[in-house]
Amino acid sequence: MKILIIRRDNIGDLILTTPLISMLAKDHQVDMLVNSYNKLVLQENPCVNKIHHYTKLHHEGSYLTKILVFLRRIKTTLDVWKEGYDVAIVAGNWNKRQLHWARLSRAKRVIAVGDDAPDIVTDKLPYMNALHMVEQLAQLARPLGCETLPGKLEIFMTEAEIEQAAKTIINPRQMPIYGLQISSRKEKQRWPIENFVELAHKLSRREVCKIVLFWSPGSSDNLTHPGDDEKSKIIMSRCEDINIVPYSTKNIRELMAGMILCDQIITSDGGALHMAAGVGKPVVALFGNSESSVWGPWKVPSRVLESSSRDVTTLSIDEVYRNFIELRNDVVNKPYVGE
Repeated sequence: MKILIIRRDNIGDLILTTPLISMLAKDHQVDMLVNSYNKLVLQENPCVNKIHHYTKLHHEGSYLTKILVFLRRIKTTLDVWKEGYDVAIVAGNWNKRQLHWARLSRAKRVIAVGDDAPDIVTDKLPYMNALHMVEQLAQLARPLGCETLPGKLEIFMTEAEIEQAAKTIINPRQMPIYGLQISSRKEKQRWPIENFVELAHKLSRREVCKIVLFWSPGSSDNLTHPGDDEKSKIIMSRCEDINIVPYSTKNIRELMAGMILCDQIITSDGGALHMAAGVGKPVVALFGNSESSVWGPWKVPSRVLESSSRDVTTLSIDEVYRNFIELRNDVVNKPYVGE
């Protein structure tokens, strides 16, 4: 069958959809409808036949770019309509915009989560908020007779991308490389920069290692895509006495290529967490006001730290450091096999 999976959400949501994609691609042609912001996640993915994409209007500022976005959307609409899919799957809970694309696909069957979905949805699955998001998404394959358990997250990188990242993360002594990812969209998920500074020093005092600083690019006052360039500069200025390298990125492919070179990563919940898991890295995940049972690291060695006050600022440096070292020791002494 020709299947269209509709995933309009953020980068992390699309990464969490990759097990569903690989499940269905074993027996069917899988195409994707995504936005221009997250489509790079699927680059090089052999399970995806075709990627339809569009840009959200609020991601563009000028009238000219908005016109170009509108023209792109017309093209995508025609491309989806011409395909005439057998099945459209709405990844995540349904909403009107996703169902609009499902209707355009001319799919004979539309699968979505939500008992309250309109009649265009032929296969309505119950809400499954207690399950991990990967498990929730895997349920969408069941109406098509696919009962297998979801596998790992999948991100595919080229050798050229990894080699380019290695030019920034120069490591001739082959020492351990630890990634510190400091950015998060949600305020309650942002660990203070002084904590990252102290953690970097504690790791450097413990052993000879290289630390790589990751962050969302851009200025904090960018209304469309706020970044943490200012925070990264402060951290680097306070870490001049240790072996740390700032890893500036222009897109998520560069970020993922840098992460794949790390031995272990620490990050708050968000897209970067799922990128780290997607490239198979052990990760210490900090959770504030999101549910780790739903959004936690999937099928990689991990430690999950949850704030009782639902604010990561209350997680202590010693607690994070201890879990980071315990995870490192577990991985070195007992490599992760998986489930």
